[in-house]
Amino acid sequence: MPPQSRSTKVEEARSIALRAKHPDWKPERLTAYRKSLGWSRATLVRKIREIDPASVSFTPPMAAEVQTMRHERGWTFPGEDWQAAYSHVTGATRVELGFCSRLSRGEPTVTAGALPSGVPLADDGLGELWTQHGLSDAWEGVSALERRQFLALSGVALSNAAHEWLVADPARLAAALNGRRVDAGVVTDLNTATDTLRRLDDKLGGQAVFGMVAEQLKLVVNLLRNTSYSQADGQALHGIAAELARLAGWTSYDAGRNGTAQRFYLVGLRAAHEADSPGVAANILRCMAHQARSDGDPHTAIELLRSARAGSRGRLSFTEQAVLAAGLASAHGVAGDRSSALSASETAYAAIEQAKTDEDPPYVYWAGPYTIAQSVGASLMSTGDPAGAIPHFRSAIDLIGTDLPRDRLGFVLHLALAHTQAGDPDTAISLTHEAITTTAVPSSIMGGRIVDVCQAISATGHPGAVDLVEHARTTIGPAESV
Repeated sequence: MPPQSRSTKVEEARSIALRAKHPDWKPERLTAYRKSLGWSRATLVRKIREIDPASVSFTPPMAAEVQTMRHERGWTFPGEDWQAAYSHVTGATRVELGFCSRLSRGEPTVTAGALPSGVPLADDGLGELWTQHGLSDAWEGVSALERRQFLALSGVALSNAAHEWLVADPARLAAALNGRRVDAGVVTDLNTATDTLRRLDDKLGGQAVFGMVAEQLKLVVNLLRNTSYSQADGQALHGIAAELARLAGWTSYDAGRNGTAQRFYLVGLRAAHEADSPGVAANILRCMAHQARSDGDPHTAIELLRSARAGSRGRLSFTEQAVLAAGLASAHGVAGDRSSALSASETAYAAIEQAKTDEDPPYVYWAGPYTIAQSVGASLMSTGDPAGAIPHFRSAIDLIGTDLPRDRLGFVLHLALAHTQAGDPDTAISLTHEAITTTAVPSSIMGGRIVDVCQAISATGHPGAVDLVEHARTTIGPAESV
């Protein structure tokens, strides 16, 4: 084991011990609050160093980025002066920064930070999720999730929340409830409706589809809580609920609501376990990994994908195996591990060659050789080889067709960025104009990618960048977005 990896393991073990000693401590809140203010760690440290000792009742610490990093990762518990300094510069209470669960008498409760007071983390209140009655209790809050916001988890906290899936014992389905009995015909109708929602998301985007997904999830939850059913039909209902929770999570993420997305994913993961559907659970973990990687946390993404593969117990189709391997290739690429990225890429290509459509579950209808080619290209881009990524992106575009417009848009934008980084901004500008003109799928994810490409092209000084930026504004909104 490399020294750095061994050191990280030791720190994570120390973090577990510290959290046991300080059970109310949630270090992820400090990270979330800092990011909500748009601050880097360097900015946070600078502001602490600028505190005038004569103006405060505590001793400002000699701040350094490494110490702040250790506080955010849960490796070191902040002392009183550190806590006071963090509160002073952010304008947030110690509760909002995750240091404690309640304020001391006389401590100010008004926050000047960017987040509303009391915004919970994505896993708040889910401590009993994996007990026998935990899922039933969690369903009670599902109907309100679309109206709430949550702070996103990161690092160890996110991995630990997801890894419950590997070690929990399946709970028995509740005894039949009073009311109408659900039969196989109802299950079939619900499966059909769920599949329709999946495909609408591809064409309309998460913001447009989320409301319909949430209403369908409420319906299934109502059936689970208020009707009777056989054990087989009960497992099927839990599987449908798990997939709808995943889709609600994905559409929330596509609309830029990261914490709420994680909340749906965590409840969906528990429901998938109740349904004995490791494939559905693995797919939820894949979505969680995608979000973590996109948020700059590839190591957590790798852990989530490995958990998905281990927990599936050999019950995944070749397409599902290929998708997980492709996700690992992308995550390893972002982590800068070219060797592991190439190895995972080879595994992904080998698996997709053995795939048979009739063996695939309906929730991977979107995956194919084009998915693998795109992920391999992305991993090469991340390791500094944009020229090597170009043929993979081109292959993905040629293979995908027109049935998945949002995915195809993403492929074209990746290709444009690769051409930009490879020193060919002319081709990049042409591809980006084409992408903006031909797409009509509202998506914060795709909007962000258009911004990234426009900024990369503008950085080359190419005269065509100005017109491209104006064109992009017609699709993604305000001028300051580009």
